Amino acid sequence: MFKKILLIVSFLVVCTGASFANAEEKKICTGFGKWTEDGEYKVIRSKCITEKEYQASLSAPDYLCKYYQKSIWKESERPYGKKQYQYTEKSLLKINTLKVEGKALCDAGKLKEGESKLVEAISIISHTRMN
Repeated sequence: MFKKILLIVSFLVVCTGASFANAEEKKICTGFGKWTEDGEYKVIRSKCITEKEYQASLSAPDYLCKYYQKSIWKESERPYGKKQYQYTEKSLLKINTLKVEGKALCDAGKLKEGESKLVEAISIISHTRMN
């Protein structure tokens, strides 16, 4: 009887230790789908990273530059965004010009100036009426 209790307690201790060891290696998946250039949503498994890697990417100096560029693409360049919003050619040209200028500034290391241009493009998108 004593051996069975000792065996059960030992098993529980080992399992508990293993679960704590795996908690440090827990992965976060950034997404399970992706928009294609044609505006279709394709389900795929995205890159899974640890919590530490995820936090590092969020606090990267160029995070906002990348995030804003992707946001502009989703809302003004892919077919779905163009159908959703009532863009004029003038506003689309202005949005794309600001995106290109912002990207160039971000790539040159002028992150705040680049973010400013990208935010200006997003503000044009945000003020465009939806269908």
